[in-house]
Amino acid sequence: MAKPKREQIIDAAYKVMSAKGYEKASIKDIAQEAGIAPGLVHYYFRNKEEILTELLMSASKQYTTAMQTLQSSVPPAEIAKAALNEPKERVEQQPEWYMLRYELFALGLRDPNISPGVNDLLENARNGISDILQKIFGSSQEETASIAAILVACFDGLALQKLLNPEFDLERAYSQLEKMASSLKYTP
Repeated sequence: MAKPKREQIIDAAYKVMSAKGYEKASIKDIAQEAGIAPGLVHYYFRNKEEILTELLMSASKQYTTAMQTLQSSVPPAEIAKAALNEPKERVEQQPEWYMLRYELFALGLRDPNISPGVNDLLENARNGISDILQKIFGSSQEETASIAAILVACFDGLALQKLLNPEFDLERAYSQLEKMASSLKYTP
């Protein structure tokens, strides 16, 4: 069964923007990759910024689904280690995902029309991490929200350092982050 056009466009945008970068990717390039007319892209999306926002939100939702699967398939004592492994592996296996994420962050800082989408993306990440922390600490989302925000910042910051400096020891940094996270004892 063929994917809906909107999904085809998002998939094509990911390929094109990953290869060319956000700035050099055009609606025409995306349409060509999706095998559709450029006008059809505009039928589903107002502009390239909206495509990028939707693309990264879709990836964020896939991440949340993967974390929910992880929670149900990994023993509670091993959830923290398994959950920390995912963003580290993504940096190594899908660096283009983080590069597009940073481009969206920059756009969101400059364009108030994009800022809500960036905020939604970050909120989705925080909520997904907070869900995992609830399992570990046995506490509510309100209680784990701050820790989740710090972890999102750590994941994004470590990925940025690795992308800018291939010699950066990501493995060691995540090992230290795991030690720090395992020493947390949440107190409301």
